[in-house]
Amino acid sequence: MFFIIALSATLAYALQGVLMAKVYRQSDPLSAVAYRGLSLLISMSPLLLLVPRSAYADFADQTGYLVLAASLAALGNWANAIAFVRLPVGIASALSMAFTALFVALLGQVFLDERLSAQQWLMGGFTLVAVLLLGASQARRAKHVALQASLHYKPLVGILASAGYGALMSCALVLVASMSRSSHPFLVGYAWEVMIGVMAMLMAFGRGLFTVNNGFQGISFTHFKQILIYASPTVIGTGCYALAMTLGPLAIAAAILSTMMVFSMVLGLWLLGEKPSTKQWLMMSLVCLSVIGLKLVA
Repeated sequence: MFFIIALSATLAYALQGVLMAKVYRQSDPLSAVAYRGLSLLISMSPLLLLVPRSAYADFADQTGYLVLAASLAALGNWANAIAFVRLPVGIASALSMAFTALFVALLGQVFLDERLSAQQWLMGGFTLVAVLLLGASQARRAKHVALQASLHYKPLVGILASAGYGALMSCALVLVASMSRSSHPFLVGYAWEVMIGVMAMLMAFGRGLFTVNNGFQGISFTHFKQILIYASPTVIGTGCYALAMTLGPLAIAAAILSTMMVFSMVLGLWLLGEKPSTKQWLMMSLVCLSVIGLKLVA
């Protein structure tokens, strides 16, 4: 059940990531991150129907952790948005997820006292290597894809942004895992995603105090409705991921999440016209096999 739930979160996150890539490439990334979070105030609200009333009283003690986790995730999502602008979706997703899984595994051992077996470390590492090789296999065609997708292609900036996302989001996920294990995971997921939007909005307003015409960008209702639809798969992604973190090791959940780039590449082909080569299809098969191996040793 843990494996299925984590994989469901991965597919949902991949879908919303590819859809939101369109928004990030056409508008200010930080403002788009804010509107994404604010839209989830509406689309994720059905999750609250599954939360018992007693959970709300217990959750009040988690406010400090919630604000910190949301602040880290807002910065992380901003970095991820920059990566999607500077790199094709497949590469950005591969790097971001690989960095996140690496940092999460290390932090989970330090702060959550999670101990993985040698086999789990081996298969988790094999999964990450397969993901990185898949991302690297797309590098040769990146400039051509960038021209087709009208990207502002800057690979170094994209790689650094992906690393920043991994470092920031891994810290946020450790906090979310801790909160989910002491409160209801759906309540934690909802509050966290909405608070990310609030913190991103405050950051955008703060940025506007120091730069001219670079604060929180206004959008039309039609544009907001588009973001609401594009971000809506997050309901499944965050709900399932928060639940998965209460059922198994955070490091394994993060390793499964790193396969998001496989789904991202397939969806990128369908929605963005970023076509994988035969070699990349073979690498995607290797990633899938590695995830199956991860389940067998978990």
